[in-house]
Amino acid sequence: MSPWLWRASLVTLALVVVIGSTAALWLGAQSIVKGVPVSARELSAWTFGPGSAGGESGGGITLRAIGQAERAAYVLGGQRLADFAFEARAMPLAGPDDSGYGLVARCEGPDDFVALLIGPDGYIAVGQMSGGVWRWRVPWRQWPHIQRGYQENLVRAECRADRCRFWVNDEFAFEVEGVPAAGQVGFAVWTPDGSDVFATFSQWKMWK
Repeated sequence: MSPWLWRASLVTLALVVVIGSTAALWLGAQSIVKGVPVSARELSAWTFGPGSAGGESGGGITLRAIGQAERAAYVLGGQRLADFAFEARAMPLAGPDDSGYGLVARCEGPDDFVALLIGPDGYIAVGQMSGGVWRWRVPWRQWPHIQRGYQENLVRAECRADRCRFWVNDEFAFEVEGVPAAGQVGFAVWTPDGSDVFATFSQWKMWK
């Protein structure tokens, strides 16, 4: 093979690798759950978990953490699902800058669930309660796609098999594996020191 053909072959191979890798990354960030919309009626019967309080009014839910340090407080909808997509508009109402608010998914009870949390300071994290032990699957880090302060953000969780993927404002954030196989979904708030944290959630949608 001539040197020119050899170089052309190498360039072609490199382009194929780059395009393939880019396509794989792009596909990896796409929604994994496609299904039938769940009506708002099926998401009724919201129940508040330990250390949480609030209420439903005007098509939204307000959630407050009560003395919950280093542990997510949550409210759950009435559906228990395996594969699903769930999104809502979330906005903090009060709390320190290093508090968090977001979604809880695959909740089997107070000791087993996973939660996507974002903060008024523009940080993001994913935590998991497993066997009653809280651990950070994705430690707090800055993320550019969060609307900071007391502004609204669109948060979404999509779960299939033993993994969940999370988005903020339609931007893919993280994927975690080893989550419960099924459970309820809802909303969560978190505080590092037990101080009061309030957030409101509205316009939720769900698919299964």
